Amino acid sequence: MSDEKHQTEGKRGRPLDLSRNKVILETTLDLLAANGYDSLTMDDVAIQAKVGKGTIYRRWSSKMDLVIDAATLMSPFEISIEGLNKNQDLRGQLIDLLILFFQQDNVKHQKAMNAICNAVNEQLDKSIRDVFYWRYKGLIEEILIPYVNENEITPDDLELISDIGPALIMYNTVSKNQSIDVHYVERIVDKLMIPLIASNQRK
Repeated sequence: MSDEKHQTEGKRGRPLDLSRNKVILETTLDLLAANGYDSLTMDDVAIQAKVGKGTIYRRWSSKMDLVIDAATLMSPFEISIEGLNKNQDLRGQLIDLLILFFQQDNVKHQKAMNAICNAVNEQLDKSIRDVFYWRYKGLIEEILIPYVNENEITPDDLELISDIGPALIMYNTVSKNQSIDVHYVERIVDKLMIPLIASNQRK
């Protein structure tokens, strides 16, 4: 939920203290990592964050809304783009982007993401895919654009290549309940993505 939206909501009552937002969201991630999505309650978040429950409900109308914002805090899309070194080669860009995708170097964030992805909640699953999967897939396609003509990548192949990384990471996180490490990301890029790009060039 954006700060602008929080401020708009705050105008209907007492102004919101935006400095509390991050504390509440970080607390939500702590509890998700420790106990899972189903066990998470707004009461527990309020107690752990040392705020009133009304403080949380003025910002987020439901547990799902709170969790989606907490997930966004883990990997803010704009920061991920800014943090990507576009001066390196294609392999390096793809590896860095997939690492940024699920914050593999942050154990708490990985556990929290596993908890979110393993929740049996269709609406939450769709929202998380909108927050992460589709936007990062689009960014991979953007990275590949300079190589499309040079490597004769067709639109169908471009879609396949940009699907592979996010899809495999989501599969391992959701279906296999496994955390992602750098070695796994490198294998995705080296064994699947780069060879597919190179195979078009040889045609």
